[in-house]
Amino acid sequence: MPRLSLETTRTTFVGTEPITPTPRAFPAGIFTRQADPLADQTTNSVASSYSAVSLSAATKIRELKEVASQLAQQDEPMLDPAFFLASVSKGWAPRVVVVYTGRDLAGILYAKERVISGISTGVVYADGSLGDMLLVREQHRQDVFRVALETLLSSPGIRGVRLRLLRDGGDLDAIGQLVVSRSLDVQYSLIEHDDSPLWKYHAHLPLADSYERFLSRLGSTTRHNFRYYRRRFEASGHLFIDRLSLDELRSAALELASKSKFVTSWRQMEIENGLKMVAAASRPLAIGLKHRNGEWLSVIGGWYRPRGGVLCFQCNNDCDFDQDSLSVVLRAYLIESLIGQSLEELVIWADTRGPLSRYVSYVPAVGVRLDLPTCSWRVARLLISTAKPFLPKRLAAAAHWIT
Repeated sequence: MPRLSLETTRTTFVGTEPITPTPRAFPAGIFTRQADPLADQTTNSVASSYSAVSLSAATKIRELKEVASQLAQQDEPMLDPAFFLASVSKGWAPRVVVVYTGRDLAGILYAKERVISGISTGVVYADGSLGDMLLVREQHRQDVFRVALETLLSSPGIRGVRLRLLRDGGDLDAIGQLVVSRSLDVQYSLIEHDDSPLWKYHAHLPLADSYERFLSRLGSTTRHNFRYYRRRFEASGHLFIDRLSLDELRSAALELASKSKFVTSWRQMEIENGLKMVAAASRPLAIGLKHRNGEWLSVIGGWYRPRGGVLCFQCNNDCDFDQDSLSVVLRAYLIESLIGQSLEELVIWADTRGPLSRYVSYVPAVGVRLDLPTCSWRVARLLISTAKPFLPKRLAAAAHWIT
């Protein structure tokens, strides 16, 4: 099947009638894997050579750790089941699909369902922009993705799926095959940075083969600030700590949260979520700055990936040291450390502001919405879309996932 065209911003297929599947498509069917102890929902046989199990219980998802490690081609902590569970924050529920070929594990799709005030919406979300959506043997990727989506859409209570996919990846082909194999309402849209309330935008900062060469790529003012504030920090006798224990990171982050000008109750929740992910990572990244008297000034929590590091959160004592640019100082140390390990990029989770924002890029992505074409769900989406401009901000943001 040819790749789907994205020449227009949005293409819609509504109520596509089922047709005879192509050789690479699959018919929808249902059966139960009696022998599989992991299954907590019905299991779907979506092709003669593939079957799938949908999991939502955290205990059963954790049991995937051993089999997931057999699929991992490289040390990517974000594809570990425990890390995935740690990343599922308040307002979400895990939805994992395990796909088999015969008796062998072929792949795992990590997704999560939107929950509003404890009520399941039936809308599932999966984000592939950092390569952390699908753990799969590459020869099975397209089939596993298609099978997993079919399984989700066939699960009780599920009404729709929201996806973010790489524009240059092959996952769109699997979507195309799914569309012709069953009746669905489908929308495609190009995702641009900062144009949608739905997505987190992870900023990618390319590094260099030396710290000085990295600095040479920055503008004169930014380069001056990176050098000046770090020299001033060191001249004051303060210390850079290149490795913190998880207990130290948690204690310092929670202590600094009350000393930051920018930590709201929502930000506090993000820090707690970040600490869970760092603790679950197989290669955690935890560094900090200490005052010469032993007081914590700034900490960064994140994790290492095969080609770089991820900065998940940073907490600074801005109230007492507002003129010291602690954020810049610690990021300078972090970047130098990553370059010293021959890593290629720093990913800043959920975007960045300040001086580095001019030097980062964002992965080109495509948004895909798949909805069951039932009359009741279409009416519900229409009503919510109509009411959305009049809803309170929190409810309006949640409504975006449905419409």
